[in-house]
Amino acid sequence: MKNYAIVQALRAAEVDFVVLHTNQHQDPLLREAIFSQMGYVPDFIFPQSYRIGAAIDWVCDLIHLLQIDLILVNGDTAASIIGGIAAVYSDVGLVHVEAGLRAFDNCMYEERNRIMVDSAAHYLFTYTQQHAEYLNKIPDLRGRIFNVGNTTVDLIQDFSDELVKLRSDTYAYITLHRKEFTDSRERMIDVFLTLNALADEFDAMIFPMHPRTRATMKEHGLSLDLLSRIEVIDSVDPLTSLSYQKSAELIITDSGCIQEEAYILGVPCVTVRDNTERSETIVAGANVLTGFSPTIIRDRVRSQRHCHNQPFPPVYGESGAGQRIVKTLQECFSNWRTY
Repeated sequence: MKNYAIVQALRAAEVDFVVLHTNQHQDPLLREAIFSQMGYVPDFIFPQSYRIGAAIDWVCDLIHLLQIDLILVNGDTAASIIGGIAAVYSDVGLVHVEAGLRAFDNCMYEERNRIMVDSAAHYLFTYTQQHAEYLNKIPDLRGRIFNVGNTTVDLIQDFSDELVKLRSDTYAYITLHRKEFTDSRERMIDVFLTLNALADEFDAMIFPMHPRTRATMKEHGLSLDLLSRIEVIDSVDPLTSLSYQKSAELIITDSGCIQEEAYILGVPCVTVRDNTERSETIVAGANVLTGFSPTIIRDRVRSQRHCHNQPFPPVYGESGAGQRIVKTLQECFSNWRTY
């Protein structure tokens, strides 16, 4: 989804490219729904059960087989570190989109991925000027840094007509799935009971439950009765999620991407985490952190609602980020040794 704007720009520029899917998320129906909406499909899908080491070898083999010159990875997922390591050990160029994000928490797998990919990349494309300034302070960073804006702005603009109002009542939209939340039975109980008690604050609270969250509830022996006053539904596709977000009174999440989407859509956000790599949303007042304290969650849900319909500064730039990335690479890249 985050690569949608880049794929569109590569097509428009008539650049040869292939899309590799590491099979990290193995639900074929969800994968097909996402790519169908985005208008492209992977050219190659990792043909085994997901394992990082085997996926790296697979990407290395494809680099040599297809004579790939440049690997582009986006974000902080395991797929980004797979592509990054494969590029380094295959002696090809590496591009990191969404460079420079930091939560300053090295216990997070995503944080380690960001640091490693930023260190290895030849081109670093940032979403904000703040991220570019941070990278420019790292003395031994080898890559060239370009602030191009956020590709999600392109996505939301291009699909704006499809982001329809799904319901007419006043609701909060909830997503919770991160490891630091689901690994703790006590945290899950505390947060779920707190959100359940907040149900009177809205006409409804909508919670499309991530498969990981549903699975860990079962592992922890937790019942959906903890969320008896909340509308718990199955996971939804990206455009349905954006439609829910667009018309929400408030978004409650632990997702990094949804913090950005909420900001771009102008919807206030409450982030149930101890830290965030999207600090620009905090500075603008569009987002607040709660940790896992029931009291703080309750207080900040109530206070953050007052930010509804308030404009947020355009820190993520204007649309066209995908085009700016492709144009920069066309102008600058000949091979990885002369980047």
